[in-house]
Amino acid sequence: MFTNAGLSGVQNAIGVTSTNRPQYMAIGTGSSTAAAANNTLVTEALRRLVTSTDVSTANTIAYVADWNSVEMSGLSFSELGMFTTSGVSTGSLWNRDCFTAVVFDGTNDLQVQLTYTMS
Repeated sequence: MFTNAGLSGVQNAIGVTSTNRPQYMAIGTGSSTAAAANNTLVTEALRRLVTSTDVSTANTIAYVADWNSVEMSGLSFSELGMFTTSGVSTGSLWNRDCFTAVVFDGTNDLQVQLTYTMS
């Protein structure tokens, strides 16, 4: 069991100080079920350095990434993940989430906030 001080230390190490922390959010068009053994997104489309990392709330790390309407135009976004590196299909995949596809027609930007909660 982590103590409160231990959780705070892990939160700061993952969210702020570690060199091997998730810093890149990727979106894709894959449709298979997410699994613990996943190493990549099924069909990665775009990867971005997160625009912000927030560790101000106890035991949480919130990452935000943004894509503009031109990048999103024609994309049917159905999966996302957090990675440690910028290269497509490289780095450690920390999580993968899948959902019903959201289709972009070139008129909307996308901002994703992904929050890790530790307990």
